[in-house]
Amino acid sequence: MATLTDEKGTGTAAGLCPLSRICDNCDVIQFRRLAALLMGAWLGAGLLTDVVVTQNFRTIDPFLQTPGNVEASAELNKIGRDQERLILRRNAAEENTWIFRNWERVEVAVGGLLFLLLLFGGRPQKLLFGLCLLMTAIVAIQHFFLLVSIADLGRRVDYLPASDPDSVKFWRLHGIYSGLEIAKMLLGFMFAARLALRWKPDPELFAREYGLSAGAPGIGEGQIRRG
Repeated sequence: MATLTDEKGTGTAAGLCPLSRICDNCDVIQFRRLAALLMGAWLGAGLLTDVVVTQNFRTIDPFLQTPGNVEASAELNKIGRDQERLILRRNAAEENTWIFRNWERVEVAVGGLLFLLLLFGGRPQKLLFGLCLLMTAIVAIQHFFLLVSIADLGRRVDYLPASDPDSVKFWRLHGIYSGLEIAKMLLGFMFAARLALRWKPDPELFAREYGLSAGAPGIGEGQIRRG
């Protein structure tokens, strides 16, 4: 265990400065933990959102094949399974649009909060700043430039042939949105890994960061003892 002593082997007031900086480092660690918690929540909620919106569509065909009771099956037969499929897909699309719109608003808020944590957390790393800004920028592109067009085209695409220009545009935008979503998740995992992984210990790091190297003001050589 490292202890700070003066030349006579007793603690000195000069040691208060390094100890104060050690406390500052503890604050930095707390900020990093908060950033890790926030990023974990962002990634977890994002993955859950993607699963939910995917299942909203995937459950339609199984439901039409096995409605669950005779009465529901009879009603579906009256309407026609194909027509009901279009109706259910339209309802699922509207639900997904609502989910994405509101989740993206939350993501922008989370990205802003995470940026502030990095900014005021002490000794911010450029890599973490860059990853946070890239993720927030992707959300902004999805929300302000893609989602509105996808939602509008999606209201018509089920009634259009696959070769229709609007149908082609819809699937192109849908592909871009999905690609950005994957990129955002990968950036988030990179951010989390950078926070979590520990690099090889540097024996000189303590002395460099807290001014405990030989010649530092108020602290002489041999004042760091192992006990």
